[in-house]
Amino acid sequence: MNILKKLALLILVVICLTGCPSLWKTAATEKSDTPDEMFTRAEKLIKEKNYDDAIETLERLKSAHPDYSKIEEVYLKIADAAFEKGSYENAAAKYYQFMELYPASKQVPRAKFNIAMCYFKQIKGADLDSRVIQQAVDAFKALADDPNAGEWAKKAEEKLKECRRRLAEKELYKAKTYVSVGNYKAARVAAQRILDEYAKVGLDDDAQKLLKSIKNK
Repeated sequence: MNILKKLALLILVVICLTGCPSLWKTAATEKSDTPDEMFTRAEKLIKEKNYDDAIETLERLKSAHPDYSKIEEVYLKIADAAFEKGSYENAAAKYYQFMELYPASKQVPRAKFNIAMCYFKQIKGADLDSRVIQQAVDAFKALADDPNAGEWAKKAEEKLKECRRRLAEKELYKAKTYVSVGNYKAARVAAQRILDEYAKVGLDDDAQKLLKSIKNK
């Protein structure tokens, strides 16, 4: 009986193992899940715009293989994926983390530019608070003034002009709103600010026209 029981148990084990190939497949997959394979899979997911899965894969790669030869690029791709996803606050935090870890990286200027773009992308309209616009201005200006930023300094300068126009639009909106409620003094201040602080962004004529219309009011 003991021999029969042992034989039956052995047969049961064999049946279980051969009948559950998925268990072996999973184990084999985990063993073959090399850093390069995870990195390649994440790149593919990013191309497919599957940013959540790409970020998850890169985060697992970062945790499981901190000494991976492309770990610097892993951190940057996490930030890039968050940016492309539209999670701008999270993306900015990830770019800051990248710069703290790799301050000498050649990718730092691009990271700084994308941080500024994280602010820029959150600008909604002239009728909203200009805090985010000002954050974008400060970030773009810092990069534009950086002699080591190369091409990114030029791109920052272009975006800085766009931000300045947004701020000018904000002032013009305020001026028109003040006129509509009869607060002509405040309207003059806002319109004059366009000419003094945001000259040559394309709204000088509008500001002058508004000032002329309320000259005697």
